[in-house]
Amino acid sequence: MQDSVKKKKRKHKLWVQITIPLVFIEVFFIVITSVAFFLYNVDHYIEERFKSTQNLGMNLASEMKNYKSIDFLSEYWQEHYDEMEYFYGNQKKLLEKMNRLKLLRPSLTDVTLYTTEEVKTRLDEEGQKLFAEICYYQLTEKFDTAKRAFSTKFLYSFVVRDGKEGIFLITGALNNEKRISQGGELFELGYKVPYEKGVYPILDEVLETESSPTRMELSNKEGAIQDVVHVFEPVVSNGKMLMVIGVGMEWKDIVDSVLAFSLRIAAGLALMFVLLGLLIMKRVKKVAVDPIKEEQGIIRSYERNKDIQDTVDKLSMIASRNEIQSLAEEFSNMLLKLEKYNEDIRNATAEKERISAELDLARIIQENQLPSKFPAFPGRMDFDIYASMTPAKEVGGDFYDFYLLDDDHLALVIADVSGKGIPASLFMMMSKILINNYSAMGLSPKEVLEKANDTIFKYNKQRMFVTVWFGVLEISTGKVCASNAGHEYPIIKRSGDKFELYKDKHGFVAGAVNKMKYTEYEFELEKGGILFLYTDGVPEATNAQEEMYGTQRLVDQLNKMKGASPKELLEGVHKSVDEFVGDAPQFDDLTMLCIRRN
Repeated sequence: MQDSVKKKKRKHKLWVQITIPLVFIEVFFIVITSVAFFLYNVDHYIEERFKSTQNLGMNLASEMKNYKSIDFLSEYWQEHYDEMEYFYGNQKKLLEKMNRLKLLRPSLTDVTLYTTEEVKTRLDEEGQKLFAEICYYQLTEKFDTAKRAFSTKFLYSFVVRDGKEGIFLITGALNNEKRISQGGELFELGYKVPYEKGVYPILDEVLETESSPTRMELSNKEGAIQDVVHVFEPVVSNGKMLMVIGVGMEWKDIVDSVLAFSLRIAAGLALMFVLLGLLIMKRVKKVAVDPIKEEQGIIRSYERNKDIQDTVDKLSMIASRNEIQSLAEEFSNMLLKLEKYNEDIRNATAEKERISAELDLARIIQENQLPSKFPAFPGRMDFDIYASMTPAKEVGGDFYDFYLLDDDHLALVIADVSGKGIPASLFMMMSKILINNYSAMGLSPKEVLEKANDTIFKYNKQRMFVTVWFGVLEISTGKVCASNAGHEYPIIKRSGDKFELYKDKHGFVAGAVNKMKYTEYEFELEKGGILFLYTDGVPEATNAQEEMYGTQRLVDQLNKMKGASPKELLEGVHKSVDEFVGDAPQFDDLTMLCIRRN
């Protein structure tokens, strides 16, 4: 009786050992995949939303510039909004005013083609008022149509006068939104609001540069409309900014859209993993659980009767065509001791494969984080860039990065994390993301390093650190603004000159000291000039005689290839390092980044 109970308990334990880890693994993968997918979708959706919103503003700006008298209209609306008649959606009233305008000016067939000079010289005060009312009606219809098609929170145009006061011109409305036709009300021509610099930095940027923004903004400053993402687009005609188009979207709508889509994906993943788990369990039962139970019965029979031949005959009948069958065959000769030995071997092999698979996965993830497609910017002929990273182990701690902050500014990063292997790889990914995010916020190189340093230090219980060189190249002028956190000196080749070390001022490594301050410096990369960045794995590469490759040998090698492209330079240096090191093992990652301003 007791033997039967023990057997039943072991049976249940076997299923628990198989099922619980499988469930935990599935839940883990569902959560990680769903979170990663959500974060990816948030970033992707916000970028797409910004592009579509910016296109909406640009299209409306183009519509307004189609009116050749838009400068007259902008001025007239601001000065005479309280004298105009508003008749939103009233086609009958529009036709009536069009007919009255034609009586005054029969040759006027298309109000968009009438220039400011023609309006001022050929139309009297009544005609100018009719003209302004008709154009206001037409453009308001376009704004209404655009707002209803894109479902934005706000859609409006306005002028900031004297840097102190904003006055609304044209505002789009949804079907259920009402505008009060008395002048000077919200959503109405002439409504005035105080303008305070700093409440909407994106708007400040547009007003200062009179150009399209590079990002949208969720303002949380006092005086701003809360939880609304804003994009502003200038309306420029004849070199003069006449007004600004503003588009506002509720942040909640953006997040809800991404969350709904991600939840559907998560549900699909959960269903897929459940079905996959059931299939795996069924297969495991067939190829593992059942044969093991059979073999267990044979062993128990042997323990009772000690009949070796009968045990060998029964074990030979187990045909699972896997390790269990092999175990049965070995057990026929070596019994329990050999069985334990084989069990240990199988466990060790499985653990090695698991570690190897994790390292392969970590290597793939790390490679995918670095730009690896060249040419990186096929449409850009004003510069040529190339980079490479060869890890000393399956995964490394070095990384490089480059990306356009806007059409004229290219961010350049090269860094070296202390340590090697998976810990350094994880630390590398965190550092790369922080630098990328802070630079995208428009911070200067020194501010990027200071912010990244503080964040790394805050969560750096293992006290790892990273050396970083971070710079921003202004492509049109060649001006480079950079900051160095304990990294190797950059190497620069002036146009028509030779490569030389640029001994910049080093700051301390990032992540080791809180509230570290870094310096910033500038230099010019002339047309034809080359900037070469690298990690210490290049000059510290060591041959069998324990001699290091050295910085001077690196500079000399580059000067041998002064006319080469960035890709050829990196390949040439890598070949030179390999020939120098020979058969000696590689102890450090080899990472290089090179850019030439054409």
